[in-house]
Amino acid sequence: MAEIYSVHLGLLAQSELPSTFDEVRDDWEATLKGKRSKIITNLQRVIPDESAYTAKIKDRSNEAYSEFIGTNHPRYDEIMLKREIKMDLAKSRYITNRDNAFAEGGRFETGVTNAKDKFRSNTIVTWMVTGDRDKIYGLVPKAKYVLLGKKALAEELFTSADHLITSTDLKPFFKYRRFVPSVVATINKWMTMVAYAVLAGWSDDDINTKIATKGNTELASYVNDAMVNPELDYTACSITIEKDATTGRWGVKIVEATPS
Repeated sequence: MAEIYSVHLGLLAQSELPSTFDEVRDDWEATLKGKRSKIITNLQRVIPDESAYTAKIKDRSNEAYSEFIGTNHPRYDEIMLKREIKMDLAKSRYITNRDNAFAEGGRFETGVTNAKDKFRSNTIVTWMVTGDRDKIYGLVPKAKYVLLGKKALAEELFTSADHLITSTDLKPFFKYRRFVPSVVATINKWMTMVAYAVLAGWSDDDINTKIATKGNTELASYVNDAMVNPELDYTACSITIEKDATTGRWGVKIVEATPS
């Protein structure tokens, strides 16, 4: 076999994310709050009063619950009676609490504000793995271009986060393009877990044992004679999650090799 291409695509560090990152968080908050009026209008249209609550929530819910527990349940009548009483009690509270929650400055807006830092934390992980096409590319879109055999396009996006090991030639990794989205989604799934683990301060051993090993088992299932480009030697090709000694980053390594 002859290795023709090998690259390790690394996670982005928080320090490498765009300085305008907090604007994304604030835009998210403003966008959700801007939908408050539309949300409550739609809710009030569907459930305008207690009669609508009874017909669309209480009755339908009780019917479904009745089917769930079955009329042969020994306490069926007691259970359904208690449920009916509780739902009748809740109908006026539902209308009042809903309208108050979606009033300007209500619990909906407060909840959005309180959640924006959590949104920021989750988005940090997303950007570390996938990046944002308007600002920065993460390992996931780079991996897609490599797997598609787009050598020039992929290498144009490489940064200090990446380690290009062999660049003799790059062919489409798979026999058919339709295989690529599933593989990219798998890379995204497992590298997202790695990113969370890195932020949580997990050791390399824990990341390798608890995440990478499992992810590599799934990725290896795609590298077979039925799926890999017949121009390549599938037994010498690989897609693995590992830490690169040169960059010191966790990422995905893609290796292509021909039969000779």
